[in-house]
Amino acid sequence: MDNANPDIQLCILLYDERVSTYHRMQEIDVLLDDNPDLSLEMVELDNRNRQAHAELEAFSKHKVFAYKHPLVIQRKQYDDMLSELYELKRSDPGALINEITNVTQNIRRIQSNIKKQKFKSDEEKQSWEQNLSRAETRKKVLEEVISK
Repeated sequence: MDNANPDIQLCILLYDERVSTYHRMQEIDVLLDDNPDLSLEMVELDNRNRQAHAELEAFSKHKVFAYKHPLVIQRKQYDDMLSELYELKRSDPGALINEITNVTQNIRRIQSNIKKQKFKSDEEKQSWEQNLSRAETRKKVLEEVISK
């Protein structure tokens, strides 16, 4: 009933995730005999569907999430980062300004390294892309902290 509650919003996202993964799994099921390469996607979708179900079940029973699904993990990391940066803003505003500078420089550096293909392997490139994603998330959190 409280759709403004962030936990309820996350439950809605998880439910939508279950529905969309289920529908995609139904599509793949029809195509699987002709295209066995889709079996990996089917397994990944099934795992995400089970994780979403476990999250919804845990929240329904205990009003806390199990922290198994990537969406829930991502939200927890965002919330933790938000708390950390609000505390930094309160206790040491100068350090917050330094953090903004560092994050901005990290984003530029990582983007440049990826663009110039300075990575030695696909694994290293993937690691850089994950670092870039984390830095961009941190920048969004910093913008939220600054605006309030």
